[in-house]
Amino acid sequence: MSTGRRICLVGSIAASKLALAAAWGSSESSNVGMYYQNNEYDWLYSSSNIAMKVEGCVWATTDDNEDVACMQDESGDGTTYWYQMAMCRRAQVAYSVYSSTSGSASCGSGNFKGTFVTQDGLSEFAYLMETYDGSSPITSDIVGELPMCEQGNDGTYLSVGCASDGTFTIDEFSDQYCLQRVDTYTYLSDVNSIFKSYFQSCYGIYSANTDESVDYSAAGALVTSSKACGSLDTYLCQDNDRISSSSSGKISTISSAGHTIANFNVANKAKYALGTLCLIGSLFMFLGILFTNRRKRRAMMHRKMRANRSKRSSSKSKRSSSRHKSSSSRSKSRSRGDVSRSRSKSRARSSNKRVDDGVFA
Repeated sequence: MSTGRRICLVGSIAASKLALAAAWGSSESSNVGMYYQNNEYDWLYSSSNIAMKVEGCVWATTDDNEDVACMQDESGDGTTYWYQMAMCRRAQVAYSVYSSTSGSASCGSGNFKGTFVTQDGLSEFAYLMETYDGSSPITSDIVGELPMCEQGNDGTYLSVGCASDGTFTIDEFSDQYCLQRVDTYTYLSDVNSIFKSYFQSCYGIYSANTDESVDYSAAGALVTSSKACGSLDTYLCQDNDRISSSSSGKISTISSAGHTIANFNVANKAKYALGTLCLIGSLFMFLGILFTNRRKRRAMMHRKMRANRSKRSSSKSKRSSSRHKSSSSRSKSRSRGDVSRSRSKSRARSSNKRVDDGVFA
């Protein structure tokens, strides 16, 4: 493995560890309570008196236990995004709970236990109050005829909604699941008047003197069917002791989770930047190796060409020397032939001369 690849690998591992550390926190800080639990209700069974105060209307998620016209667990019609199936929202009732172990349950800061939000809308709140509180000023008859994401006359859909001041309204929506709000259709003045007159002051929902058990009281029914909320969810909700204590470092809350997510995003950005640098470095390394090999191949080609040229020149010199030798041998043989012919001619002349001399003698 090359040095550049080792650096990239080490950097990626370090960035991954940094991201995990940012997401889960270091060993020095506890993240056990990052998400506070809703079922820690020990105070509910040790209280002698419990009261509540309605904070207002909150547009919050539903648990889909009731028919609140939410999209089912499929998206076959393709009219909405997938995340909207799990994030179906309806107008919910936000209320704060106060309890005491003796005397009456006054809605003071010393008796505050937390703020809760219903999960099945205004109709659930009215039903539970009517069922477990015989003197409840709000009943299912008052809210039972209110539309729950029903089609209107002009092509829009109507459903119970929330105004910006926390009062209840009837709102118009553009889709059949009431996820895209268009405008306010009307204000529910009668419902808002009941909440203002009775529930926005301290209203008792359990007393050990009159109720047999807290499980069968309005307090038990409301709290166990609702979910806790804090000021980070909506300005109508108040932080309880568990959420507030997290700011002093005892428990990590949604706020610290937000900072953790921010740190996680920073770590992710650092990891992606390092990965990009490693990719660019690998590209340059590849190009460098490519050009280096190209130079080597050129040098080898030049050496081969020179070797071929030298071989051809040596073969040419050998052929020329052989030709020269053959021509010299031929010239020698010719000269020898001429000498022999001249000798034979001279012998012939001398013999003829002797013959002539003998004849004339």
